[in-house]
Amino acid sequence: MQHATVGASGIEVSRIALGTATFGLSPREDDVAALVGAARDLGVTCFDTANSYGNQPGYDWPGVTRRQDRASSEELLGRALRGAGDEVVVATKVGEPVGEGRPTSEWRGLLTRAHVEEQLAVSRARLGRERIDLYYAHLPDPWTPLEETVSVFSDLVDRGDIGAWGLSNYTGEQTAEVLATAAALGAHPPVVHQPRYHLADRAVERDLVPVLHRAGMGLAAYSPLGMGLLAGRAAAERRWAGHARWGGSGFSAAEVEAAGRFEATAASVGLPAAQAAIAWLLDRQAVTTVVVGATSEKHLRLACAAADVELDDAGRSVLDAVDLGTPARVAGA
Repeated sequence: MQHATVGASGIEVSRIALGTATFGLSPREDDVAALVGAARDLGVTCFDTANSYGNQPGYDWPGVTRRQDRASSEELLGRALRGAGDEVVVATKVGEPVGEGRPTSEWRGLLTRAHVEEQLAVSRARLGRERIDLYYAHLPDPWTPLEETVSVFSDLVDRGDIGAWGLSNYTGEQTAEVLATAAALGAHPPVVHQPRYHLADRAVERDLVPVLHRAGMGLAAYSPLGMGLLAGRAAAERRWAGHARWGGSGFSAAEVEAAGRFEATAASVGLPAAQAAIAWLLDRQAVTTVVVGATSEKHLRLACAAADVELDDAGRSVLDAVDLGTPARVAGA
């Protein structure tokens, strides 16, 4: 497994990070420890989670344990990594709604000093770690002064509660504003950004990647397979492909056909579809690590093998030219 340093933080991570958004659902709770152990055996040292993952209403799939009876993703990851100490890098996030009783549209102030500090304490307890290596602002919070948000994350670095902090789902313009605010305050700036980035959605290359390059920030790409679109036709036809995993619809017939076209393109460069999609991302100069939400050891091994793929000029050109003609709904998956 190859490793890379996250921006100027000095924190080293594996090029493949294990995403844990569906821990407790797939894999089921009893299978989490085995999957995490397999990841470590394969050289994965970076594990990505969030305070909102696993037991919130949006994760209620038919046939799974009720959310009030499920452990959170952070709890399950913490149990599986017990005793790992500094051998692993743990990233978690704050800024999405947690808890019940109010609709999402009414949540405000998720990046205030009080909420960030409160949720960090919760995350540390769940994960069983005194310090969180990477702490992300999960979503922009337009209701909280940016100075307050930047200050609290910077203070957490100074206190040693977190190693460094980052952003997720911010635009290039929003990221530049955060960086300018940190500079004006003399605060620790974010060192990494975690955007949605895959072959069918390259929007970040236009507005975000140039900002990250100028600031020397790392990039941790999530949704590398576009929720199954880039894993081949069979994967795109699965029950939980696309937005179905969050209560929406699966892929349309046209989208499944697009998945089949990409599978054929990947085969033309000698790779399975999912491996080609991940290898293409890892080949991008801006990408530090790819967050893979593998739900089985088989899928995990396939993803990790992509870290050893070296695309030649011909293969790179073929994948760069991919245009699935997919609608914005899928590109934004």
